[in-house]
Amino acid sequence: MKPRWIYLFLIALTLGWLVSRPQGPSFARLPTGRGPAPAWSMMDLAGRTVRSQDFAGQVVVLNFWATWCPPCLRELPELKAFHRAQETNGVVVIGAATDAEGATKLKPFVTRNGINYPVVLAGPDVQMTFGVTSLPSTWIIGRDGRVEARYLGALTQKELERAVAQIGRN
Repeated sequence: MKPRWIYLFLIALTLGWLVSRPQGPSFARLPTGRGPAPAWSMMDLAGRTVRSQDFAGQVVVLNFWATWCPPCLRELPELKAFHRAQETNGVVVIGAATDAEGATKLKPFVTRNGINYPVVLAGPDVQMTFGVTSLPSTWIIGRDGRVEARYLGALTQKELERAVAQIGRN
């Protein structure tokens, strides 16, 4: 019997291949148990503390990304369009940037790319709390604070809309 880690490695390798290939699906939906989302606290680009409880009662699309990540950059227009379409519906996109350079690098990037949703700095502690091992990685948290969906890879506006629409049906 093969050790369990071999199977986990093969699953991770397959998921990595699925989300990195240029054609076809660029994301994979990961299983969730609809458990409570981890509480978090991160700094925004102005140095203010932003907490998960600040978004109580809203659907939160928490997207872990970086400026150096090609799939993250492909995903940006989709996230911006989704945020623009959903912001009046109690749905918020939060970009949790993992760039080590912090706000110094991110502020001009956010301005240059017209990112229209809040961007916060996700340090290693938050990344570990959410189990972020590759980018982009997205968590969709329902109005009740429970994890509704998790994705690995670059999402489309259509998939985000589908995921948010399913929240009301669960």
